[in-house]
Amino acid sequence: MASSAPALASGAQMSQAPAQNSSLPATPAPPLDPAIREFVAQELYKRYKLTRASMGSDTESEKQKDASLQETWESLPEHLKASTRAQADDIPRKLQLLGYSMTNGGENIAVGRERLEKFTAEQLEYLGEVEHDRWVAERIRSGWQASGQRNSSTQQTPFFVPYAELEQKWKDVDKFMVDGIPEILGRSGYRIHRNI
Repeated sequence: MASSAPALASGAQMSQAPAQNSSLPATPAPPLDPAIREFVAQELYKRYKLTRASMGSDTESEKQKDASLQETWESLPEHLKASTRAQADDIPRKLQLLGYSMTNGGENIAVGRERLEKFTAEQLEYLGEVEHDRWVAERIRSGWQASGQRNSSTQQTPFFVPYAELEQKWKDVDKFMVDGIPEILGRSGYRIHRNI
């Protein structure tokens, strides 16, 4: 059976479950540039609010329980800011999983390095799963509990399930978040290039 995971820039394929893949790059991805970390985190938060607003199916009482839907970044609880910063920090790793890296737009880029402007549908599906797995691990580490109801104020979630078991609308949230990476990095002066 052929893998549905996207091909790496080198032509090899990633496994569906990154945690089970023994062929992940041996060299860790470089960290996110601290100079752009806060900007990237705030842009990710705006994107999250945008996708949640477009869902429109949450009741007002559910929205009131969701501390992650604040008017501004400044009013967001600190534990949710930290979570969004962790999501930003994971961008270089996500890119590395696909065989790409981010470079400052002012740097000289080697000739022949393909620039990535937008993820393919296959890459988005894969990165959506990667993001969900990262999010679950981060939430568990920070003390969140499994629950039948979402309540970010009390750190409870029903989403400690494999990506494949999520409702499509929640998979779409994960994919929408990673879909914005090239644009957000571009606005912060960075570009995504294929590794050589």
